Amino acid sequence: MLVQFVGMMSGTIIATALPGITREIDGTTLHYTWMFVTTALASTVTTPLWGRLGDVFDAKTVLQWSLGFYTLGALLCGLAPTADLLIAARVIQGVGIGGHIALTQTLAARLVVPRARAQVNGVMGLSQIVATISGPVVGALLVDVPGIGWRLCFLLGVPVALVAAVIVQIVMPQALAVVKGSVDYVGAALLVIGLTGLLGWISFVGKQLPPLSFGSIAMVVASAGVLSIAGVWEWRAKEPIIPLRALAGRAPALAALASCAVGVSMFGGTIFVTQYLQLGRGASALAAGVLLMPMAVATFVAAVLVGRLSTRSGRLRRYLLIGTGMLVVGNAGLIPLTTTTPLWWVVASTCAVGAGLGMTVTNLILVAQNATRLRDVGAVSGAIIFCRTFGSTAGLAVFGAIVAAYVPSQAAVGASAAPGLYSQAASTVFLVATAVSLVAVAAAACLPGIGLRSTADLEPYRPIGDLAAAEG
Repeated sequence: MLVQFVGMMSGTIIATALPGITREIDGTTLHYTWMFVTTALASTVTTPLWGRLGDVFDAKTVLQWSLGFYTLGALLCGLAPTADLLIAARVIQGVGIGGHIALTQTLAARLVVPRARAQVNGVMGLSQIVATISGPVVGALLVDVPGIGWRLCFLLGVPVALVAAVIVQIVMPQALAVVKGSVDYVGAALLVIGLTGLLGWISFVGKQLPPLSFGSIAMVVASAGVLSIAGVWEWRAKEPIIPLRALAGRAPALAALASCAVGVSMFGGTIFVTQYLQLGRGASALAAGVLLMPMAVATFVAAVLVGRLSTRSGRLRRYLLIGTGMLVVGNAGLIPLTTTTPLWWVVASTCAVGAGLGMTVTNLILVAQNATRLRDVGAVSGAIIFCRTFGSTAGLAVFGAIVAAYVPSQAAVGASAAPGLYSQAASTVFLVATAVSLVAVAAAACLPGIGLRSTADLEPYRPIGDLAAAEG
């Protein structure tokens, strides 16, 4: 829980502070988006690698490594003198966050059977609610600290990460390797190169990089070519970073697709609603943070409630359908945003998005873990999380490009731009998010109705009816 808190806090604490940070270091709207995109990109491309490292080596030790990367990145962020160096430091921080994301789920899979893990996932959501509620408010307050200001948003993470490392070392039992073999570093390198190129193209295409220009076409072709080679390599590799064969089953494949679609909505509620409130409505950083609190509460309540209900019934599909439906409703509610939209409507819509995320994010991982043998659970968990973080990173890049289309990307944030431009940008952002959320609904609807097993390793599937009869 504490490790998850560290990772979550690094994103939420700067959500409300970012407009102020960008203005103070003379950043642009492009810098604004890339302070999130680079971190998400780094965590996206490293999550599968961390997951496989957790399978091959002691997962507890590997988790400590990830905390080390995070601590170094947070320290460099706090000391960064320019926007470009801050973005570079956020990359290092993102590498550590990728480890937090993958390894906490890997360790949970090692220690708890899937049926009980549904409730554990709900309890682990406590760290997310604390980070999500406190982060925006704390970030807004730290920006105004005389002398150091926004740098505390990053430096505060250093002692918290060190405390987490000490607690992990003392309290957590060793989680020794469950497979013997090597790490597929070639596959990892191919994925990093291909995804970096693809996500970079998504971010820059438009005014800065015309879609039909030679540079744009070359970037897409090269990235697609590298990713194709990576796919062939991973399919044939004995110890792949992303076990494509394990994801070939119906449940893991659909969970991966749904996770990718759900990921698109993950940052919309915090980053772009915050941007809308502060730059489109003139709200203070503190007021924006307070208005995001109900969304965080909805996320936590939904996660805990679904965790208890699914543990009791052994069913997940119905809750995933409800959760993805809530994402559609919430994102659709944010489409008609204007400078005069009632704030209660904004809060209600973000609550619907939060509830949808609480019902789906961890439970989609559980669906895939439930259909995977213990020896591959770390890699499969990393692959599902990879799909989610890829969706969130691609969403950030696309949404940032949408904002840049309305607000000049080289203009100072908030300067010489009417509030209406940010409102129009936010409306388009959530229109796209609504369309993508429909993909998550379709994937959840196609999931098989399979009960959560009560054993640590995989056994033959039993339909829900047989499971109920056996328990009855």
